[in-house]
Amino acid sequence: MSVMKKEMDKYRDIDEDELLKKLSEEELQRLEDELEELDPDNALLPAGMRQKDQTKKNPTGTFQRDNLLAHLEKQAKEHPEQEDLVPFTGEKRGKAFVPKKMVDPIMENVTLEPELEEALASASDAELCDIAVSTSCMTEFYHQK
Repeated sequence: MSVMKKEMDKYRDIDEDELLKKLSEEELQRLEDELEELDPDNALLPAGMRQKDQTKKNPTGTFQRDNLLAHLEKQAKEHPEQEDLVPFTGEKRGKAFVPKKMVDPIMENVTLEPELEEALASASDAELCDIAVSTSCMTEFYHQK
């Protein structure tokens, strides 16, 4: 067991970046192909590393965001807008959407005594508010116990 541990310890301190710098372009390409064959759909790899680099073009320079935005804006202003294939006329076609009435099944089956129905129907808004406040206070009182 200790022999195997010593073997593993010597590989633990290897500098991978230094090894990769020593490889030639052809060796790097072969290594990349082998790594791609291992698991191209590995979700643990960042998205940019799941697919091999297919570009052989050298970088053109540093990224300049402001210049890019200015160029895109200029290009958009110079390019004429494409005409609509079907012009907008504002005409409404089809029937208008009418939402269904949702009836609360609990409230649908509630029936009160005729005197209560009459009293609630003839109550003013202020009286209805007082009833609502007093019933909400009572439910809070009962729920606290």
